[in-house]
Amino acid sequence: MSAEPIEVMLSKILQQYNKSPEGWNVISDHRGNIIVLGPKTNYWLRLVPISPNNYAGTGIQIDGSSKIEQIVKDTPHYGLRPLSRRDLSRLLRTFQSESRVHSDLIEKMLKKRPEAMRDINKIRPRAVLSGPILAHPDLSAISRGQRELERKLKMEAEKLFRERYPSRASLYV
Repeated sequence: MSAEPIEVMLSKILQQYNKSPEGWNVISDHRGNIIVLGPKTNYWLRLVPISPNNYAGTGIQIDGSSKIEQIVKDTPHYGLRPLSRRDLSRLLRTFQSESRVHSDLIEKMLKKRPEAMRDINKIRPRAVLSGPILAHPDLSAISRGQRELERKLKMEAEKLFRERYPSRASLYV
């Protein structure tokens, strides 16, 4: 399978998430790698930051890995969870206080069923809790196969970055 631009990959992931918003996990590292584990399909994304909210990059569909699945075992699933006005107020108050209540509150919120984006758009909540996204020091260190895949995606992402942003890419040569 060949790498595809990040926009194509995100569209595929979002389409699948909207069909089935339960059973997702997301893991990232500080090197620009993101692994998205869906209920049926998994992806490895490689991002090159352009600005704080804009990325270039590539991605590929990957097979499941017991080592990756072990990382997410017993963690809450990723998802978009609408928050009521009351939930949002409680969450903000707990962050402003020194109490330990916020971990219980967040745990309770993460147990809510994730919603599809189309459903969230219908109810138009005050806020949406997104996550969790698990952090890992280096996703390429999981296995030899992961290192090779990371190397390939890094090359493809940098190639795409140079094609789309040649003047910016020349600053990094």
